[in-house]
Amino acid sequence: MTGIKFNGAKESELPLRLESDFTDAAGREMNRVLLRFFFAIMVILCTIAYLIFIGKPHQLALQRHPQPENAMAPEDLTEYAERFVQFMEKYGKDYKEKKELLHRFKAYEKHMRETNELNERNAHGAQYGENELSDWTDEEFKKTLLPLSFYKKLHEEATFIRRDPPRPERAMPAPDFFDWRARNVVSPVKAQGKCGSCWAFAATATVEAAWAIAHKEMRNLSEQTLLDCDLADNACDGGDEDKAFRYIHRRGLAYAVDLPYVAHRQNTCSITGNTTKIQVAYFLHPDEQSMIDWLVGFGPVNIGIAVTPDMRPYKGGVFTPSAEDCKNKVIGLHSLLIVGYGTSDSGEKYWIVKNSWGNTWGVEHGYVYFARGINACGIEDEPIGILA
Repeated sequence: MTGIKFNGAKESELPLRLESDFTDAAGREMNRVLLRFFFAIMVILCTIAYLIFIGKPHQLALQRHPQPENAMAPEDLTEYAERFVQFMEKYGKDYKEKKELLHRFKAYEKHMRETNELNERNAHGAQYGENELSDWTDEEFKKTLLPLSFYKKLHEEATFIRRDPPRPERAMPAPDFFDWRARNVVSPVKAQGKCGSCWAFAATATVEAAWAIAHKEMRNLSEQTLLDCDLADNACDGGDEDKAFRYIHRRGLAYAVDLPYVAHRQNTCSITGNTTKIQVAYFLHPDEQSMIDWLVGFGPVNIGIAVTPDMRPYKGGVFTPSAEDCKNKVIGLHSLLIVGYGTSDSGEKYWIVKNSWGNTWGVEHGYVYFARGINACGIEDEPIGILA
C-alpha cells in the first residue's frame, strides 16, 4: 500500500512535543546560568550541613536519629543537578518560577533514581531511561490514565461495538513478523499531554489506520473532536472506545488542522468541513491468534491495558510486567493501538504497540514492544477491530 498521500496537516504540525511554549534563546541561556548557580549554592549548603551533622559532638545524636537510607548525599545532588540541566536543554524545558524549577527537579530526581533501580535489577527484561515525562510528578502521570473502575466494563456495557467479527480469508499462515508501519498506514505518534484522553488518541489512531488501509489515503485526524463533541464521554477525565466509535460512526472526526488538540474540553463543538467516519467496530476474540488474524487480515487492533509505574520510563526491549505487578501495582488503565508483532532474538514474543505519550517515550519514537501471548496486564482482554 504505497503511494498513500498524507491529508490534513504536515507532519511538523502534529502535537509531538509535550512542552511547546519555549522562550527565546537568550531567555533559556539566562535560565541555565541561574539554574547552575542555584544548584551550586544548594550543594555548598548541603555539604556544610552534612559535615556539621556528622561531627564528633553529634555522634550520639546520630546513633539515636540515624539518617534515612534514601537521604541525598552532596555528590548525588551534584550529579542529578547536572543531569537535570542537560534534561532541560535536551527537551526545551523552561520553568518560569524558581518554585516550579525546584518542584520539577524534585520530581526528576525521584523518577531517575527509580529508573536507575529498574535497570540495575533488569526489571521485566526491558531497558529504562529518561524521556520528556521525567519531570512529571506521579500524580500528574496518573491523570493521563483511565480510572481503575473502567476495568473489564467495556465488553459488558458496549452497545455499538459488535461481537461477531468476520474472519479473514488467508491462504497462507500468518508471517513471523508483521508491521503496518512498513505499509505507510500508521500516523506519527502524538502526545496526549497531562490529560486523561488516551481513549480518544487510541480511537483516532485506529480510525486513521483503518481509513488509510481501506481508501489508500492517510488522514491526520482530530482527537479534539472527541473531547469537544462526544459528550457521552468525559474528555480529560476518561472515556471508552464504545462511545467513541459510536460517535465517529455517526458524526465523524474532523481534520486535526481544523480542530487542533488543546488537551482540555472547549466550550463548543466547532467542526467545519468534511469528517471521517467508520462503518463498524468489532470485539475480537480475546486470544493471541484471533488478534493476529485480524491484524494481518484487516488492520491494527485497539486494546487496553493496566499500567504499572515501570512502564513510564520504558526505553527498549520487550516489556513483560509480572502477573504480581499487574495485580498489585496497577495505577490506572490505558488505551493503545497494536500495529504489528514479532519475536526477539532471545525468543520473546511481542506486540508492536503505538502509544500517545509523545515521540521521546519508548522505542522508535513512541512505541513499546509489549509481551505477547501471556495476556500481560490484560492486553489481550478486550481487543477491538474496525472497518472504515
